[in-house]
Amino acid sequence: MRFRSRQKGMGVGGWLLMILIIGGGVSIGLKLVPVYMDHNTMNNVLTKMASEDGHGSKLKDHIRDEIRKRFRVNNIRDFNLRDNLRIERDAEGTTVVLDYQTRVPLVANVELVATFSEQYRLQD
Repeated sequence: MRFRSRQKGMGVGGWLLMILIIGGGVSIGLKLVPVYMDHNTMNNVLTKMASEDGHGSKLKDHIRDEIRKRFRVNNIRDFNLRDNLRIERDAEGTTVVLDYQTRVPLVANVELVATFSEQYRLQD
């Protein structure tokens, strides 16, 4: 019972485990935060574009060019619109579908994958 009064806190192993867990969480967070910030920016651009009148009746290439310009202004430069953005027309109007995956390397051959899928109805 004499030794119990000397034990006040974690040992070296406990501290190393805590540092490892916190460091891993910070590392994952630092890699995923930019991915979600870029998606949030793209979401805001397309939501604002969907709320504006006149985009639904434009040609698909004009809509794609307008989106490319707005992304460039908001510093979304390396996003492939041809592969990740579809413009669909039906009897109800024009819909822009943003559907893509982003892979971020974590450690060696381990990657983090974020999948996004959004739809925006353009107004005439």
